[in-house]
Amino acid sequence: MSRIPIPLNETRRLALLQELRILDTPPDQAFDLVTRLASRVFGVPIALVTLIDQGRQWFKSRVGMDIQETPRDQAFCAYAILQADVMVVLDAHTDERFRGNPLVTGDPHIRFYAGAPLTSRDGLTLGTLCLIDSVPHEAFGPQEQAMLLTMAAMVTLRLESLRNIGYMDATMALPNRTRLLDDLEQLGALGTCVSGHLTAVAVDLCGAEYFNDTVKALGYRYADDYLLAARDRLVSLLPPGTTVYRISTTRLGFILGHSDDELGTLLSSIGRACAEPLWLGEIPHNACATMGALRLPDTFNGPDVLRALVSTCDAVRQDGGHWSFYDCSQHEGQRRAFQILSALSTTLSEALAPQGTNQLSLHYQPKVDLRTGRCVGVEALLRWQHPVLGTVSPAEFIALAEKTALIERITRWVMDEALRQAGKWQRQGLNLSVALNVSAVDLDRPGFADELCALLERHAVDPHRIELEFTESAISHRPERLRQHLLRIRGLGVKVSIDDFGTGYSNLTYLKTLSADTLKVDQSFVRNLLNDITDQAIVPALVRLAHEIRHIVVAEGIETREAYEALAAWGCDHGQGYWIARPMPAAALEHWLGNEPGRWPGLYQASRQA
Repeated sequence: MSRIPIPLNETRRLALLQELRILDTPPDQAFDLVTRLASRVFGVPIALVTLIDQGRQWFKSRVGMDIQETPRDQAFCAYAILQADVMVVLDAHTDERFRGNPLVTGDPHIRFYAGAPLTSRDGLTLGTLCLIDSVPHEAFGPQEQAMLLTMAAMVTLRLESLRNIGYMDATMALPNRTRLLDDLEQLGALGTCVSGHLTAVAVDLCGAEYFNDTVKALGYRYADDYLLAARDRLVSLLPPGTTVYRISTTRLGFILGHSDDELGTLLSSIGRACAEPLWLGEIPHNACATMGALRLPDTFNGPDVLRALVSTCDAVRQDGGHWSFYDCSQHEGQRRAFQILSALSTTLSEALAPQGTNQLSLHYQPKVDLRTGRCVGVEALLRWQHPVLGTVSPAEFIALAEKTALIERITRWVMDEALRQAGKWQRQGLNLSVALNVSAVDLDRPGFADELCALLERHAVDPHRIELEFTESAISHRPERLRQHLLRIRGLGVKVSIDDFGTGYSNLTYLKTLSADTLKVDQSFVRNLLNDITDQAIVPALVRLAHEIRHIVVAEGIETREAYEALAAWGCDHGQGYWIARPMPAAALEHWLGNEPGRWPGLYQASRQA
């Protein structure tokens, strides 16, 4: 057996082979169709798509061949890639190059060989489409050679498509999400052959927020260089030859064939290494990588795998860990979220229609003067009773809606309904203020104040009877824009309250500059007030601070008489909570106002006299 020749463009040829990321990848139906067709058309038992790597020939597609690769020095195709046309060996026993080849003297006992080169558009031959038989052939003429070249051209087109039609990420020089989905689809077709043996892993190098902050501070070029450095560190920690994909801006993915214990050891090691500062341009980066892993089951599809991996990465980052296997309960949570958002969209459309059915309602929780017991107002709280989902908590659906445009529709419905009810009570002579909860998204909308003004006019409501409550998260969003909107709202005569004070972005500068009338002390400071000495120090301090800057103080979550009395003794102005009254429909509230005169001194008389 003679020495294997090496092409003059070997370095470039191997570089293209690596760029394609096709070695050691799952079967591809397009290639398999060609090899099956070639085997039938030419009547040979073996047909292969071979790729000539540095020290081996690897079979991307194979019919009639059990092994996946052979040493390059045994490869007939190592000679075929030197030719522009088909290389034909009618009988290997009579060819000096191959008569002693182990593939001739042993399995698969090659006698006949014909190989057509797979040559890229830039003249680099990566391998062949070849035919093999264990008996010699008398001829393989021009017509057959032309047909084999045509089939080889089909294979080459598929190779070029892997290179050109969106399979590579230009910035990272890695196969992209589309390529990963294709590879997962090919693995999925193998079914039980991969079940339990392969694990898909996604790595979030730094998180989207960190990347965006880097872009804003140092520009896209620097941020991309940072991702490349993080990529290189990750690749250096993976087993050699692992194909890494770019899934999204900061997320990479790969597939491993490790046991759970081996995988756990590897991912924990990667997590520790990636927690170390990454230096770039004299700047240390301390963003930690997070990883999600999913053991591939018997049946799966690529999009579901990616969704599971991404959600696991995000969950790990929220928990502050390094990595975790996918928890199917996350899928249930995501499905529940999808069901809620879908149902909520339909519910809002029906609620806002002129004659539509309404699953939404407002309940009103009384707010009393802690010194006199007089009911001074109510907070309007949204309730949703769905025919299939049942009672859906506002804590669940509002949080989801705030991530979508649905929150604007919810706020419009709540404002319209609450102001309609406020107008009715005003005409009945009840002197009650009505507080509404609005989100950061609402206060950021340019037309919000105009909508509020229009509703005040439509329902003929005294603006001083309406109070808007917003949480501290709205403060952190765009403080200056928020300040301007609040000035406009207060200019209408509507009162403004900072809700859940003390739990978010509390900042004395905000209190100084924002136009607000009321601070609502969060219930987390009130519920354990009698047993927590820290809360007993914080709450009176908050009351004094609010009074110093001329704010009314409302305490939420009053659930005992003792808490009520303590808050009243510290000078807290108003309070609400289950010990006073639970949220209730408007009719029940009117009944409560008229039938609880003994519980709160002056409540009945004050309400009737107002």
